[in-house]
Amino acid sequence: MTLTIPELRQLCDERAVPLPALREAATATDGAPVYAGEVAGVDAFRLWCALRDLHGHTGWWPVLAGDPEELGSVLVGLREDFGPGPAGPTQPEILSEGVTDEAVRQLAAHVAAEVDLARVGGLHVSAVRQARTALCLVRAPAGHEVPALLNWLGACNHDLAGTDHALVLRTYHERFGAELVTLESDILELLVPRRPTTPDTVARTALEHYAYCPDIVDQGVGSVEALAATQLLAGTWHFWWD
Repeated sequence: MTLTIPELRQLCDERAVPLPALREAATATDGAPVYAGEVAGVDAFRLWCALRDLHGHTGWWPVLAGDPEELGSVLVGLREDFGPGPAGPTQPEILSEGVTDEAVRQLAAHVAAEVDLARVGGLHVSAVRQARTALCLVRAPAGHEVPALLNWLGACNHDLAGTDHALVLRTYHERFGAELVTLESDILELLVPRRPTTPDTVARTALEHYAYCPDIVDQGVGSVEALAATQLLAGTWHFWWD
């Protein structure tokens, strides 16, 4: 059962969770309201963690949505003048382009020889580097459903719709426990408690990341080898589409 906002506020008060003032910002694809507030960036990830921990009681999934002045660009897919996002490919196609057994073998050999898999990467959440960030609450059974519920268009120039992101996030949740933290206008971030730890899984997942979001390599770290040595060892995964 999903708590109403007054019930949610009461629960947060009882747990000493500082819920900000909320307003109805949009209507999700399932007809439920999307609520939004504003918090200091330095407090954003801590509040996200607290609200995520309460999700099983509340039914509301928290999302950090970046600059409050730009919230409309995050929720643009829910405007009445927008239809559903592009159909896009199916999940296996999104994650499989270029992910051949030979490519995995070659990258895994590089990882085994050059990458310290015991190194623990840090947490990098965009919101904590911002003065203020929007916080959205979306009625969702799980975080990976949120891009579809928001018809998120942050990668529409790559022909990816919210439903496509939901499928990708679901497989990463099932494999690595990944949970959605951030949806900005063109940024998606995941908290990953069980990151890959073997050369083969690091290699395959790095190639999947490149297939899903080529800009993080082509306009970012420069190679899938660099991606395997950085993002794949971190506790958060960052995706960005130009």
